[in-house]
Amino acid sequence: MTHYWRQAPPRLRPRRLFGFLSSDKESPLSDLEAFYNDPSSVDQQSPTSGRMEYLLPTPAPCQPDQFLIIYVHTAPAHHIRRQAIRSTWGNATRWTSRGTPVTLRFVLGRPVANDDDHQQRALVDEQAKHGDLVQLDFVDSYRNMTVKAAGALQWLMEFCRSARSA
Repeated sequence: MTHYWRQAPPRLRPRRLFGFLSSDKESPLSDLEAFYNDPSSVDQQSPTSGRMEYLLPTPAPCQPDQFLIIYVHTAPAHHIRRQAIRSTWGNATRWTSRGTPVTLRFVLGRPVANDDDHQQRALVDEQAKHGDLVQLDFVDSYRNMTVKAAGALQWLMEFCRSARSA
């Protein structure tokens, strides 16, 4: 009889997924695979009890008569995905009617990749064009999803406090 709980988990093999080779650095699953294969290999932000700093100029605050706030967890390298969301279901003008404004915000951390300067410059340009990025000062990795969620809530508390609640 084989005792599977005593064996090490199988290593994930590279394969094509969403047009990426899953072992590529640009793969959407690279953080998840790295965490699965070796949980100690992925950078993790230590929890802080204080306020996180914003790395980009913060987007416009919510309006007092705000109807809906959509916040999306994203990674610094996922520009094409953010653009797809802006042009489809995240298009705020699609949901906004007179007196019921809708706001879309993308929440992300610092780039981790080797070309982080290039990615950060691209984020600055994207923020200047769209004004919907909330970038906080933490390493953007799979293990920091809780930190990202806390950062989104921090932004909501600071910039959408006057929004009406249902």
